Amino acid sequence: MAIELKDSKRWINAFLAIIAVLFGMISISFIEQLGEWFDLEAKVQYFQGVVQISGVLLGIMLFIFCQTNKKAMSHLNEVYEELAKVVWPDRETVVKMTIGVVIGVSIISSIFVFTDFLFQKLLDLIY
Repeated sequence: MAIELKDSKRWINAFLAIIAVLFGMISISFIEQLGEWFDLEAKVQYFQGVVQISGVLLGIMLFIFCQTNKKAMSHLNEVYEELAKVVWPDRETVVKMTIGVVIGVSIISSIFVFTDFLFQKLLDLIY
């Protein structure tokens, strides 16, 4: 599946929508933490509703801000154009590389486990 330049607007909008949703979720979590710290649940009526609406509004505001900011959109267009130029590896290459990484990590981690075991036994003998 090759990335085509004609689809850039759709992909950039999808990316911005995902970022806006994540930003909204993080905002909700942050505001809830503030509510816990300052006991806002007791002070603000319908605190959970206010938190949810605030998160949604912040996400929408981020999306709109990025859409209307010319520098941000030109940067995202440049990023998309560079991604369209990338030659992505085929499935077989990815599988081979993944297997190689898993084998390499397994070997290195087994060396660490064996070394840890030896040091543990050595320390058990000393103490």
